[in-house]
Amino acid sequence: MWKLLNLTGICTLILVVTLAIMTYLAIDSHPRIEREISITPEQIARAKDILDTHRYQVRPGTSATVRIQADDLDNALNYLAYHLAQGHAKVTMHDKSAQIQLSLPIPPGMITGHLNLQATLTEGKSFPELSSVSIGKIHIPDILAGQLTEKLLAWLQTASPDARAGLDAFRKLRFSRNEVAISYFWKGWGIDKASYSPVSLPFFDRQALDKLSHYHHFLNEQNRKRVSHTITLSEILTQIMQETVRHSPNGNVLEEFRAAILVTAFHVVQFPLRLVIPETANWPDPVRINVTLDGRNDLAMHFMASAVITAYSDTTLSNAIGLYKELEDSRSGSGFSFNDLMADRSGTRFTEKAMASQDSARRMRNIILAGIHDTDLIPHWSDLPEHMSETAFKARFGSTSSPRYHEMMDKIEQRVASLKWLRY
Repeated sequence: MWKLLNLTGICTLILVVTLAIMTYLAIDSHPRIEREISITPEQIARAKDILDTHRYQVRPGTSATVRIQADDLDNALNYLAYHLAQGHAKVTMHDKSAQIQLSLPIPPGMITGHLNLQATLTEGKSFPELSSVSIGKIHIPDILAGQLTEKLLAWLQTASPDARAGLDAFRKLRFSRNEVAISYFWKGWGIDKASYSPVSLPFFDRQALDKLSHYHHFLNEQNRKRVSHTITLSEILTQIMQETVRHSPNGNVLEEFRAAILVTAFHVVQFPLRLVIPETANWPDPVRINVTLDGRNDLAMHFMASAVITAYSDTTLSNAIGLYKELEDSRSGSGFSFNDLMADRSGTRFTEKAMASQDSARRMRNIILAGIHDTDLIPHWSDLPEHMSETAFKARFGSTSSPRYHEMMDKIEQRVASLKWLRY
């Protein structure tokens, strides 16, 4: 008996020591990758081109190839690492392979340090092959890395309908120094209009869709009463926030706020939800009404578009998309307008403040319920330059990196910072 206990104790000690050594080797005191998070309007434009090509040119039952520039992939993965885990990433492209480096901070409350991961993806017959994997000072044998990859792919096939659909569509990945080419076979969304789709987007599970459905039908019911009238953005936000209290008085305030902002944005910009959320294909379109912010419907659209992007991503992406929109307008639309950027920044800061925590969402909702006006949502904007063509913008401001442009953006930021709800 004593021998058995001694053996058990020795095995436990060996296990504890082994785990301690592995932890020491896996965790580094500093990240190996530290870099700025950057998303440019040009990258937004290229991403939009990819989505537009898929949406308008790729038909169900056909094959297609997406080509992503090396710098775009590198910046996108770095953005995702920061957005999802406050980390950083770097992708170095080669002919037929790519090296991925990732630095992630250990979550607060655990061991202080960083996980530094590195791996190489090499073109295979279909899925790329994983090799040269290391976690800190621990090097994973290629055979073991391959086996783990197979196990992960098998698990994803059963764990998530979204992942299974993506894996089924995937055909081949090709690397070069300048780009990655992803070939896939598009089967279509597979939407069952009689019920929610079995293929749900990552943000929207059944519970989230129920929230969206409730607020969508609520706004449609309210808006049918005022089809020929103009409503201010402050009014519609007050109504939807009142409904969040009635619908879920003891629920997750942050998630209710997020869902309300999403539905309000679609109603303000008059954009059918089904074009972004396929599961809503059988929902009625938003009732057409005129929503204005401080007298202008374009400002209301900019405010809500930036608000909802921030609610489901962050300010970096929201700011890049807002600037991309203005540059596009300067080339072929209504012209570059700094008052639109004012509305963008106001919507971004509004949601950023609300989404910081449950308490922040509750405070923002209470501010709205206490009574707000449009001038509480956006500061003075009418003296800002607007409707500038590309030529006029360049003549006056040069580019978006010029001191004159940054001086104007600093003025916008100072005005937005003066809004009272940012001081709570």
